[in-house]
Amino acid sequence: MVYFKFILFLSLIMSPMQSYAKEAESACLTLISNNQCLQALEICRLDAEQGDPKAQTALGLMLSGITHGDFRKNYKQSFYWVQQAAEQGYSRAELSIAEMYMNGVVVPMNAKKAKVWYEKAAAKENLDGINGLARQYRYGTGVRKDYEKAFQYYQQAALEGHTRSQVGLGLSYRDAKGVKKNLVKAYAWLLIAAEKIDKQKLKAIQEGYKDERDNLDQTLPQCKHLSRLEQMGDIMAIGYAKKMLLDLKQRMSIKQINKAKKLAIEIKKERAFTRSVL
Repeated sequence: MVYFKFILFLSLIMSPMQSYAKEAESACLTLISNNQCLQALEICRLDAEQGDPKAQTALGLMLSGITHGDFRKNYKQSFYWVQQAAEQGYSRAELSIAEMYMNGVVVPMNAKKAKVWYEKAAAKENLDGINGLARQYRYGTGVRKDYEKAFQYYQQAALEGHTRSQVGLGLSYRDAKGVKKNLVKAYAWLLIAAEKIDKQKLKAIQEGYKDERDNLDQTLPQCKHLSRLEQMGDIMAIGYAKKMLLDLKQRMSIKQINKAKKLAIEIKKERAFTRSVL
């Protein structure tokens, strides 16, 4: 339960900026990645005013997501620019609007409106949008709680390689939420997520983030984090999956564990997952 609350929090504050960077390099996104926040605002605004939905979304997210320094957030403009992109049918902006409604900071919380925008993003096969619907049905946020629908959405995104949905699917099998309890399948899906980063590399990444936080210059505006919040959410999910595997090992026989490992191999071979965490 603690895991899902944390991941829900991450998903609400995170932007899909990491995915934007994968789609196309631009001066706007490069400046954000380099933590040149004020310059990024200027460049992104120029592109946004020309109707570029990626720049509009990036600008909107910066206006509410830049931290520290003497930067003053502007929630009204933040929502305006992301909405401009969303109304063009840009799925990542649709996702961001949904998360703004779920978070209740940029705009008043409205889970029912969030669902509408998650559905728009999900209809375009946006995996984060599908995962958003899964979370809503799992917890009954803005909808009547429906574990079976949650399971279906988790499964849909998990089969496409979405890390947090793979963890959600594994836990659904473990806890018999929307599906018959099956520890072998639970272990297999958690293992698929957990193996995306090995233990040593995961520890190095986590320590790197900690060092960066400890040495953050709070006198300067900070926006670099906006370029990798999706990645951070996946890393947290992978770390949690590793912990849950240790718990399951105490509840399963060696035969069951070996069966789960074989199943994980079969699933990965069949699906040929391509979604990258790093």
